[in-house]
Amino acid sequence: MVRDKKLDGRRERSRQTRGRIVDAATQLFLVRGYVASTIEDVAEAAGVAVQTVYYVFGTKPQLLGAVLDASVAGDVDPVPIVERPWVESLRTERDATTAVRTLVESTVSIVARATPIYEVVRRAAADPDVNALLEETRRRRRNDQRALIEILAQSGHIQPGVTVESAADAFYGLVNEEAFQLLTGDCGWDVDLFRSWLTGLMVYQLLGVDATTA
Repeated sequence: MVRDKKLDGRRERSRQTRGRIVDAATQLFLVRGYVASTIEDVAEAAGVAVQTVYYVFGTKPQLLGAVLDASVAGDVDPVPIVERPWVESLRTERDATTAVRTLVESTVSIVARATPIYEVVRRAAADPDVNALLEETRRRRRNDQRALIEILAQSGHIQPGVTVESAADAFYGLVNEEAFQLLTGDCGWDVDLFRSWLTGLMVYQLLGVDATTA
C-alpha cells in the first residue's frame, strides 16, 4: 500500500511537470512562434531543467506534438479522443438529432482550442519533422472522425442512402482547423455562429432534416 502511494505520487508529480512544460511551450509557441522558441526558453518558463524537457519529450518537434495533442484533448492525459466521456455519451444517445448536435458541439470545441497551435504547426511546416507532424495530425483527425461517424451509424443515426464513407468525408471536410480559421478569422464569425452553421449542415447531411425544425 505504501509502495502504491509512492508510485501514485511520482506519477502525479510527473504529470504536473509535463503539464507545466506543455503550458510554457504553448504560450511561447503562440507568442514567438515555433522557430524562435528554444528548449531553453521553455525550460526557463516552466521552471525546470533543460535536461528535464529533453527527458520528457525527446525533441523539440515531439514537444510541439505534445502541445498540439494537449490543445486537442484539453489536458495532458494520454486518453484517446474516442475514449473521452463525451464519446461514451454519444454511444448511448438514443435520439439521432441530439447525437449529431453532441458530436458537432464537442468537435467544434476541439477545433476552437486546437486552431491557434495548429496554425503554429502549419507555419513551421518547412521543417521536415514539423511537416511530418502536420501530416500525422491530419491522418489521426480523419481516423478519429470516421470512428465517430461509425458510432452514429451503429446507433442507426444516419439516414438510409448515406454511407459511412461519404458522411466521414463530409465531416472531415467541414470540421477542421482550416475551415474554422477561414470563417472565424477571415470572415469574422464567432464560435457560436460557426457551431450553428455546422450543426445545420451535419443534421441535414446525416439525417436529411432541417436543423431549425428538428
